Amino acid sequence: MNPFVGKAVCGLLTVATLLFPGLALAELSATVDRREIAMGETLRLTLLGDAGEQPAEIDLTPLARDWEILSRSSATNARYINGQNQVTRTLEMELAPLREGTLSIPSLTNGGRTTTPLSIRVNPEPVVAPGDALVLFEASIEDASVYVQAETILTITLQQAINLDGGEISAFDIPDAIVEDLERRSFQRRVGNRTWLVTELRYAVYPQKSGRLTIPAVGFTAREVQPGRSLLGARLGRRLRLASEPIELDVKPVPASFPGEVWLPARELSLTENWSIDPETLNVGDSTTRTLTLIARGLQGSQLPPLSSVQGSLNIPELRFYPDQESIDQSELSDGLQGQRIQSEALVARSGGSWQLPEIRVPWWNTETDSLQYATLPARRVSVATPLSLDAASTSQPGAEPMGAPVPPPLWIWVLSGSGWIVALLMAGIMWMSRRRSPSTSRASAVYQSDPGSLRQALVEVRRSAEQTNPAAIRRAVLAWAYLHHSRRFATFTELARASSEDLAKRLIALDRCLYGEGDISAVKQGLVEALREEPAPSKRAHRADELALYPT
Repeated sequence: MNPFVGKAVCGLLTVATLLFPGLALAELSATVDRREIAMGETLRLTLLGDAGEQPAEIDLTPLARDWEILSRSSATNARYINGQNQVTRTLEMELAPLREGTLSIPSLTNGGRTTTPLSIRVNPEPVVAPGDALVLFEASIEDASVYVQAETILTITLQQAINLDGGEISAFDIPDAIVEDLERRSFQRRVGNRTWLVTELRYAVYPQKSGRLTIPAVGFTAREVQPGRSLLGARLGRRLRLASEPIELDVKPVPASFPGEVWLPARELSLTENWSIDPETLNVGDSTTRTLTLIARGLQGSQLPPLSSVQGSLNIPELRFYPDQESIDQSELSDGLQGQRIQSEALVARSGGSWQLPEIRVPWWNTETDSLQYATLPARRVSVATPLSLDAASTSQPGAEPMGAPVPPPLWIWVLSGSGWIVALLMAGIMWMSRRRSPSTSRASAVYQSDPGSLRQALVEVRRSAEQTNPAAIRRAVLAWAYLHHSRRFATFTELARASSEDLAKRLIALDRCLYGEGDISAVKQGLVEALREEPAPSKRAHRADELALYPT
């Protein structure tokens, strides 16, 4: 990059960061492990920021109105993702409520940015221990009536007012259901003059069959730790054996009114799209990638269906579609799992025209409102501009000059020249000097001369795209290599072939045909990287001859 341009870009980014910090930095966020607690219980609050944030320095005074801060700890985490280092800073606090009711964790400010307020329900102090019981063990279900394949949360709770050793929960199996482990929760509970340690083991349960479903009893065994120590370590007392009560579930079938082929019972569902290039601004030979993202709260990632491919739903010979590998993932939220499916499809325009891609509608069942809903993406227009031929360009209207065309010389040159051949020579000289000073050419030369590793990296990208058998990606990678190798840009493989050796030219022509569906890409990609690596360096003399041939003699 030109040093002046680089400094200008850095300056603009600095100004934008100062004026609009949200453009450059991630949002400061606040999360809690629970939204409903009781008096005497503790809550874990986590503040998360990026490398530019210092959560440990945030003013926590607004918390003092409703909360007591029992402890705090900070950490810095660094991850290497997609070739970039991502640094996050966290501050975790253990909070105790000061009163009952609906309390607020207010907005906390740092560096001009604030967190989103959170509402927490604080119930009265529970009555925990009947009699003199010092250990309690029970199981509970979030919703005893759920739809088939819908999520419900099973919670196994251990409450202890004494120290235990060797605590163990028996293995359990729920027939006709899929069970996913969730994060374990631990907090303290103060009841009267006694402090309890509460441990919650949570599971996401997805019934696979309608009707009655029984969650069997779960057992717990441990040894009591007595005060004082023996020569062998802790003094162990009596062995405890406890068990929860079985739980009955009513699993409802798929509603008869549901129209979809894939049953999707979720708490929330969204469908979004993103285009690498606006599909209404394409030219012939351009490619753009459409990325569809389906996110469902209350479902596993594996439950989300594949979205319909444009290639499969609409036959448009002028457009070629190349599906990429799908990404299926899931993450844990405070109320269960959230599934995600990402699906990408590359579109290559083979000729000019305008077409409409169909609407995408995904029916799903909202388990919160018990109603049918749709996630919809509207129809999209794909417009591909047809390039003007040389004849058409020469006969176009005088005022419609193409963008980037050279500005004609002033009238005095024509007067002083006296003849057309002098004008031609002058124009040739001007254009030759402009090519010598072309930023793109000088940039490519500088990259190639100062950093030969860039050329090797370009070959790595060619190999990677060839392994994926993606013609559009191969085309982009090869043209990027040519930009570094020849120190100038090439718009098409045909143009690059004229400047290449005979062997490479044949491969490029064959690859160009595959791009438009006229050949077997698997056979063409063999030996491509080796051919590029063996391609001789461009001759300055030949390059000079090519340049002079552009101008009249």
